[in-house]
Amino acid sequence: MSLKDMIKKFNQRWKLPDIAINSQEEFRKFKIRILNFMSDIDSHVTESSVAIFCQFLGIPEKWHHDKFDPYNRAWGTNIKDRLMKENDEIEFYKLLQIIFSLDIRTRSGYSGQNSYSKEILYVKLWKSLEFSNVNLAIAKLDNGEIIFYPKGEGILDEVLVNRVMDFLDAQSNTHFTDALKFYQAKHYIKSAEGLRRALEEFLRLKLKNKKGLKENKNELSKTLKTAHVDAQIRNIIVQIFSYLDQYFNENSKHNDGELDDAENEFLIYQTGLLLRYINHVI
Repeated sequence: MSLKDMIKKFNQRWKLPDIAINSQEEFRKFKIRILNFMSDIDSHVTESSVAIFCQFLGIPEKWHHDKFDPYNRAWGTNIKDRLMKENDEIEFYKLLQIIFSLDIRTRSGYSGQNSYSKEILYVKLWKSLEFSNVNLAIAKLDNGEIIFYPKGEGILDEVLVNRVMDFLDAQSNTHFTDALKFYQAKHYIKSAEGLRRALEEFLRLKLKNKKGLKENKNELSKTLKTAHVDAQIRNIIVQIFSYLDQYFNENSKHNDGELDDAENEFLIYQTGLLLRYINHVI
């Protein structure tokens, strides 16, 4: 049982009232949790990556020298200082996204095991999110890239987002990942286009053809029938594809529609559900 669940049960046993969530306070706590394990981040990032960090953000690159160091090595706190200064929640998440794209050194301890690495930071970030109630979710792709996106329902994110990316082929995964990145950046139309392409490419892979989404809708129906899928379920799946294909064509493919956050999130989950089903039955 996690510490968070343990405390939740403790509160229930003692009939402690639920405290209303204060988003600003929750973000403040999350920021402290991040700084607790990233206080020395600058010493583990290469100088060239620190320079990229500062140049990208347009902030001064500051270095110091210890007069008692015979090697006159430079040191700085550019990344840590920027993290401490940032109080806007979304901009803070963006900083974390940038940090995880930098070249972070892997270091080993006396036992020979890694004592510092990007993977270790990722695990610490994931654990920090477990204790936090903030609108942030993370996922690690097959190529090692770590992406940050707005959190939906935890179980849905795990089943319909993270696990989907585990079985997608390279092309479908790229489009699905792009959709998440565009959703994070609030480019909802581009996100919908990424979802359409992910469905299209995955169907081509599973049905072993080069047809478009509209044409493969009929091919999918035939394949599901051959697989002895219940007729009603088959009709539901095909009908959902029809609605999505029409929606994508009207709102994303030609870039002439308008989407909002809730609609984009719905499309992500719906696409993830279809991809999981197709992967399971074909």
